[in-house]
Amino acid sequence: MRLIRLYKDYEANIPLGRVANFNNNFQSDLLLPPNSQIALQSIAIDSVDPAFTIDASNNELKWNIDEDDDKSFLINTGEYNSANAASLLNFLTEGFNASTGFDMYDGFAPQYLPYYIGMEWFVEIDVPKGSIIDIGYKIGNLYWTAFKYLRIGTNVDISTVDDDRETYELGGIPDYGSLSLEQNIINTKYISRGCGCVRAQGMLMDNNGQGFQQNGNGYIVGLISDGDLNPEDITLTDIKYGIWYSIFDEDSRRYRVIVNGVVSNNADRRPIYTQADPTNDIQEVMINQDEVFFNIYLNGAPQPIVLNTDEGVGLGNEGVVPYNGEKLYPVLVFFSGSDFVSVDNFICTESPYQSGPTVPGDYYPDFGHALQPVPKDANTSLTEVSENNLEFATSGIAEFFGFDDRFNGIYESGPTSITEKTSRDFIFPADKKFNPLYYADSFLVELRNIALDSYDGLKEQRKNVLAYISHSDADGSFNYEVNTPVFVDLHNKKEILLRNLEANLLYGDYSEFAIQSDASMTLLIKEKGE
Repeated sequence: MRLIRLYKDYEANIPLGRVANFNNNFQSDLLLPPNSQIALQSIAIDSVDPAFTIDASNNELKWNIDEDDDKSFLINTGEYNSANAASLLNFLTEGFNASTGFDMYDGFAPQYLPYYIGMEWFVEIDVPKGSIIDIGYKIGNLYWTAFKYLRIGTNVDISTVDDDRETYELGGIPDYGSLSLEQNIINTKYISRGCGCVRAQGMLMDNNGQGFQQNGNGYIVGLISDGDLNPEDITLTDIKYGIWYSIFDEDSRRYRVIVNGVVSNNADRRPIYTQADPTNDIQEVMINQDEVFFNIYLNGAPQPIVLNTDEGVGLGNEGVVPYNGEKLYPVLVFFSGSDFVSVDNFICTESPYQSGPTVPGDYYPDFGHALQPVPKDANTSLTEVSENNLEFATSGIAEFFGFDDRFNGIYESGPTSITEKTSRDFIFPADKKFNPLYYADSFLVELRNIALDSYDGLKEQRKNVLAYISHSDADGSFNYEVNTPVFVDLHNKKEILLRNLEANLLYGDYSEFAIQSDASMTLLIKEKGE
């Protein structure tokens, strides 16, 4: 029996010097008798933990769903490897969502709004498909939430609601009046984190006889950060963002804005109101391009009134209310009984990445005069967007994420396109595995200049594979030793004079195995029957 140690000098400046390819010349003749056998004994290698530097030269990522409405964001700069790659995927998810939406001010473009309402992005590793990155978006429904997902206060009365009606009325016991917030409904489904919203429409707004206390009448439609709260436990500090619609004096209804539990001054904008009139104002709290907007939709108006910059509200900072990507849950709070306040169309865009659909049907009903999202009805012209594009700043960063090209698209949506994707659910899949999060557990040793009697189902042919190895390189090394060597026949009918031996350690798919220092491999050779 002969022992042969193969050795590889690590050479950082040569591509072949950075992979586990062994090529050793021997200064003596190694004579292999007929019908010899060979086996793997051990391997000792320090593998590379793939790292990539993201800086100002490569951190911009662009996307669009229409060529006239390009979006982009900057990826957090830094050095990324297996230790922090998961956080990088979170950065991507947050970046896509933070860039989703439209300009609520001068550049407001209502033709794009239907494509963005309810949109949410998610970036994840798809393990079944080979540990590749999926970059995708879905669009959540703008709809009522099923009763089973609502937490309903004991003093809330729900009436005239079923799955086939477009009116969702909420009220309370007739003579109820309170300065507290326990009469409420909490939605346990959070809204879409790209461009999500919650809406309500007041159908009855009268004085409740509490002495015109503005904090003791009307209702709040808004968002909280804890969907597990019990209705009786809610206080004003739990309202992250909201619109408070209430009676200021005998003849005046007012809007106020809530930001992080703090109530603003009265808005200059006065509600347009007629009891039970479907053209009454619609109130909306919207997440849009990493900001929170407080919108009032007027019947027949081309765009909403944005309360952020209302001088009466006085938010300051040019009306900018930042949003950090957290999960936010709709809430509707009542301060008066059903004789004084009732609300229709308490609806929201539930995140499409939550478990299970909560509403039936494949269409959107018409929830009044507020701007509507893309219908799901395939017969409508708004079902499809014209294209989906994804562009990385450089080919290097595209390859780091597993994409063959920095340009990905144009992908037309719709069931008749080659991608069979619709604008409601779209994925950009990477072409290769995402190395920083990919720890292999399948390897092989291939001899380059000795024929072996071995076969591989992956290649569906004979291959010179000496060993298939189930191991892990998760600790950044590959130290492997065989307890009982398995010898493979060479089937050499004549003697072989061996002065050079080439062998590679490869991943199970025959891709190169990167190293970061010198490496060694030990082989055993014997005559058959020895």
